[in-house]
Amino acid sequence: MRRLIALALAVLALAAPARAEPLFAYAGAGLRPALQPLAEQFEAETGTKVLVEYGGTGQILARFRTTGRGDVFVSGSAFFTDQLTAEGRIAEVQTLAVHSVAIGVSAAAADRVRGLDDLAQPGLRVALGDPQAMALGRTAEAILAACADAPAVHANTVVRATTLQQLALYVGQGDVDATILTTSAARPQGAAIVTVPVPPRCYTPERITAGLLDTATAPEAARAFLAFLASETGQAAFAAAGFGPAAE
Repeated sequence: MRRLIALALAVLALAAPARAEPLFAYAGAGLRPALQPLAEQFEAETGTKVLVEYGGTGQILARFRTTGRGDVFVSGSAFFTDQLTAEGRIAEVQTLAVHSVAIGVSAAAADRVRGLDDLAQPGLRVALGDPQAMALGRTAEAILAACADAPAVHANTVVRATTLQQLALYVGQGDVDATILTTSAARPQGAAIVTVPVPPRCYTPERITAGLLDTATAPEAARAFLAFLASETGQAAFAAAGFGPAAE
C-alpha cells in the first residue's frame, strides 16, 4: 500500500507543472491542526496546492451545496458524508481517524466538575455544540441522553457554538465553566482547560471521513491527496493533533 501511495505521489509530482489550478477541499474546522500541515506537506512533495475552506461540518456542507464546486470533502462525522453519498455527490469515502471526547473544564471551575453528573449542578455555565452545525454537537447530545440529566444540562447551557474552536475558547477564556469537546480542541488551550474523560459506554466515537466530490475538476490529483491523508504520514499527523486511530 505504501509503495502504491508513493508511486501515485511521484506521478502527480511529475505532472504538477501542467496543473495551474489548486485542489479545493472543504474540512471541519476542528480538523485544521492535523489537516493544514498535511495539505502543506502534500504541496511541497507534489507541487499541487490544496486550498482548504474550514467551518462547522454542517456549514461547509451547505457551502458545497450552494457553490457546486470542490474536489475533496473532509468531514468531522460520517453523518455528513453519508448524506452526500445518498445524494450521489461523493465517492470513495474512507475513515481517517476518530474524535476522542472529553469534558472540558475551565481552570477556575476544575474543582466543581469531575464527571458528567456535575454538568447538571445549579449555576454551572455550560457551552454545547450546535448539533445542526458541527459533528460534536450531535455527539454531545448523545452523551447527555445516555449518561447525564440532559434537561438539567440544557438548562445550564448559556451558548451554542458552531465550531470546536469556539467551544475551546469559551472555556479557555472563562466565559463558561464547562463543555463537551474533543481532546484535540482542548490541547491548544494548555492549562486553561482541564479535561475529564467521558466514559466510552456513553457514546460511539464520531468517525472523521473524507471522499472525492462529484464536482472534482482533477479527480486523479484529488485521489492522490486522499491517499496521502490515509497514509502512515496522515495517520501520524492526526494522532499528533490528538485524534484517535481509524481502527478504533
